[in-house]
Amino acid sequence: MGKEGAAKQQHYVPQYYLRGFVNERKMLYVVDRPQAKFFRVPTIAAGGEKYFNLLTQSRVNPFAAEEALQELEDKVAPALERVKATQSLADENDRSAIMNLMAAVTLRNPKQRAAINEMVQGWGQANAAAGLATKEGYEQMVAAAKAQGLKIDLSYEEMKTEAAKNPKWFKPPPPPQDFNIWVEAKFHDPLVQRYEQRKWQVVVASDDSCGFVTSDHPICLRWCDGKDHGFMSPGFSMLGTEVIFSLSPKLAVRGRFDGEDNVVQGDKDAVAGINSLLISNCNNQVYARDALFSYKRGPKEEVGSGAHLDTDKVFLAGGRDAKDGNVIALKPV
Repeated sequence: MGKEGAAKQQHYVPQYYLRGFVNERKMLYVVDRPQAKFFRVPTIAAGGEKYFNLLTQSRVNPFAAEEALQELEDKVAPALERVKATQSLADENDRSAIMNLMAAVTLRNPKQRAAINEMVQGWGQANAAAGLATKEGYEQMVAAAKAQGLKIDLSYEEMKTEAAKNPKWFKPPPPPQDFNIWVEAKFHDPLVQRYEQRKWQVVVASDDSCGFVTSDHPICLRWCDGKDHGFMSPGFSMLGTEVIFSLSPKLAVRGRFDGEDNVVQGDKDAVAGINSLLISNCNNQVYARDALFSYKRGPKEEVGSGAHLDTDKVFLAGGRDAKDGNVIALKPV
């Protein structure tokens, strides 16, 4: 693909990874939550957005990020195929390649960018609110704005009145995409190191399980103590957490800081449980080879068919009960 094509559709879930989930016609089975329907598409039409990796404000090559990801693909793609063939992470170089793939899809996706943007905007809003705490602070804020070529005409009292009427008025616009790409590059290697510190279990799906799914947000980070942590999300360096990632319909990996590296067989019930976690973690779309995959809500629930996921009310509500808003995740305890 030339630079012109690369600038249009750029993938946050790599095509070489998604190709492992296609059927014999090289098509992905997609369950789309916002549209509440399923369809089949080639990998080029999944896991990407126009200009997702395009640098627009830097004085460097606007395709630099996309080209760096292409270099990563050249190393990871063959390693991924070897791991799928051997069903093992024993080879040190192949294991490192898989950790790099996982770091890339963890950091580079719309869901993560939205979270970073919200955080940055929150800081800006907090700083603006702090500037209104005193008249002197507001005057300093106005002076700083003028130094940047901005003009603020409201007096201190008028600004406080406006802020009281509309607290979100001070919320700044999201940072430019170049900032997101810089953050993703900066934290890639540290996240790889965190992944390499975990012990990884390779789960091999049984033939009657119909295999694992993946999604547009394929890395699942979760607490593994079975307790309700509410909305508190764990960090990637925290003990007592587990990272789950499917490599193909046949293989998934689970990483913890305790335990040991090993390979286990996953029966239909175990695969359905892992799929439920992966489905719960998606942003908008779930990807699979076909509609025959299995999932379940909890250990006491029966295993259900992926053919019904597009009508599952909890899934369509984004992991929340449509009536009262309570979180009811598609995940086994």
